Amino acid sequence: MTEDEQRANERIADCAKAVSARILSDADEAGLDRLSFLMNVATVLASSALAAQPDDQLQGASRHLQNALRLVHCLQESPDPIDPPNSSFTIPETLQ
Repeated sequence: MTEDEQRANERIADCAKAVSARILSDADEAGLDRLSFLMNVATVLASSALAAQPDDQLQGASRHLQNALRLVHCLQESPDPIDPPNSSFTIPETLQ
């Protein structure tokens, strides 16, 4: 990994931490369930990210999200293996 890629990965991780803290704070202020609110915001962000993808990267981005979710929710067994992301979609190392 290059130095520029490392800096980008660190910035992505820092941004994710800051945004998560903001989302949880907003949920607290609104008196909403923190985890449910965080999940709803994450869903909207993921949907927006997919919608913004160019057609030639959409499948790779979708596969990346599927792979990431399977890692987070490892209790879910899927009968269908998920292919690795399309090589035209670059995944930040912090998300791998």
